[in-house]
Amino acid sequence: MKKKISILALALISIAGILVLGGCGEGDNPYDGMDLGEYIKVGQYKGIEVKKIDAKVTPQQMGDAIREAQQAAETSVELKKGDVIKEGDVVNINYVGRLDGKKFDGGSAKDYNLTIGSGTFIDGFEEGLVGHEVGEKGIKLNLAFPLNYQSEDLAGKDVVFTVKINSASRMVKPEYDLDFVKTQGDFKSLEEYEKALKKELYKQNKAEADQEIQNQVWSQVLENTKVKKYPKDMVQHYIDNYNDQMDYIAEQNGTTKEMIMEQYYGITSDDVLQKQFKESARLLVKQEMLIEYIAEIEGITYTDEEAEELRNSIEAQGYDDEQVEQETGRTLDQYVRIELLFEKVKEFLVKEAVIK
Repeated sequence: MKKKISILALALISIAGILVLGGCGEGDNPYDGMDLGEYIKVGQYKGIEVKKIDAKVTPQQMGDAIREAQQAAETSVELKKGDVIKEGDVVNINYVGRLDGKKFDGGSAKDYNLTIGSGTFIDGFEEGLVGHEVGEKGIKLNLAFPLNYQSEDLAGKDVVFTVKINSASRMVKPEYDLDFVKTQGDFKSLEEYEKALKKELYKQNKAEADQEIQNQVWSQVLENTKVKKYPKDMVQHYIDNYNDQMDYIAEQNGTTKEMIMEQYYGITSDDVLQKQFKESARLLVKQEMLIEYIAEIEGITYTDEEAEELRNSIEAQGYDDEQVEQETGRTLDQYVRIELLFEKVKEFLVKEAVIK
């Protein structure tokens, strides 16, 4: 599956997560030649104060990680005749349902695989098999269909199911011992495994903490920036791009933009939709102008090697130039530019921030 291309993670589009920031202009920098000081008044962006985020690995986190590793290593074991069924078991059953003593349509099946606790059947069916044995037959389940059941003929009716458990299997979790940790890598003791696991968890925590710090700093810098006026062509470009994407998504799903508006976002008025598009477009334009402004003032750039690496990464995800432009509204070069500058600017702002 392709990883969704995303630009400016903090620029949340309130109307639709499916719509991605687009771009405009023919060159790599659509703001080239513009005096951004005429459009935005940039407030404080150095010395932003944020609280330090602790990346310490907790005992709870260690325990959860070990249990997740054990769960991932679970194996399916066939139960023997006479074994008692428990929650989570997968049972193979024959069943016959009767209403007023007569079989009803869709109420019977043979060799049906059912996971106990999945909620696949009506209330009481799966629970009713817990405690019975593999190979047991003639199990009687006196149940009732819910009042809002899809079939009016069965809704609210009392029924009796007769069930036979043909076979069953159970997912078995390995014990947390040396044999288990050896399956996780070249470990010679539990202590060695836990040390490596803790190191990996700390690395994850640190990355998440660093990202959150970046987000907080950027949000504050964005809040400190006021827009004097919006470049209308830029804003309109984004609005057009959002509408084009909505039309494309509707076409791909065999429906209309109006249906998507109503079903997924609870909007029935195109005026409301266009208003939200405009708000989102303005936010994105503000962000782009701020990125370009800080990058220019502070001399923040990226290398050709970094640009090529990002291009290769995009292509490795299965995107070509046309797909990038269709999905983001940008040329590939524009996309690469804003992504790299955004990361560089955030890194710069964090270095200049006061973290305490």
